[in-house]
Amino acid sequence: MTGPLSALPSVPDSALPRAVREGSAADRQSYKAALGFERMFVDQLLKSATGGKGFVEGPQGSAVDSALADAMVANGGFGLAAQLHAQIRGRA
Repeated sequence: MTGPLSALPSVPDSALPRAVREGSAADRQSYKAALGFERMFVDQLLKSATGGKGFVEGPQGSAVDSALADAMVANGGFGLAAQLHAQIRGRA
């Protein structure tokens, strides 16, 4: 994929709500973009919370932060993705 969405983290279809999975390709793409944004946002919040040091010191620290952000978003996150998706699709 090229364009601005290619910079967002990859999101599997299994992370999408059923209504989005069963919707149009545009719905899936916009929700994936919203989830990718939320994941990046959560990752930055975690980095901020630890003063940029991460939860684990050393070279694996960034990977631990990223894995935690992935897990948080995969389990519902903060609900930001759903709100962004509604805005993107014009249903807010």
